[in-house]
Amino acid sequence: MVQIKARGFARLDFDEIKRVAAMTGFDIYVHARKKKSCGPGCDYLVQDKRYFALLLIRHIEQMLQERAGDVPQQARDWLGAAAVAASEYADIERAMRPTVRRAHED
Repeated sequence: MVQIKARGFARLDFDEIKRVAAMTGFDIYVHARKKKSCGPGCDYLVQDKRYFALLLIRHIEQMLQERAGDVPQQARDWLGAAAVAASEYADIERAMRPTVRRAHED
């Protein structure tokens, strides 16, 4: 049996993201409604793991700067894993960029 290692945001559990958001007072609906652009609507964005996780990472980092005592330890632990996932995802995007450009040039 071949085991595939989860990389990027695939390594994060969406239910855990929602639990961490609740414990830190983060409301994804507030942010998704502010997004004014063509493309997916609010209902789609609140279910987009990448969008949700990136905003939650920023929210927790901001909380740590402003009031570190209010951040639960579980959220701090999650932030470490989420930062690794975000970094891996960024690496994947950088690696894929030349391939995507070539596909659009054809």
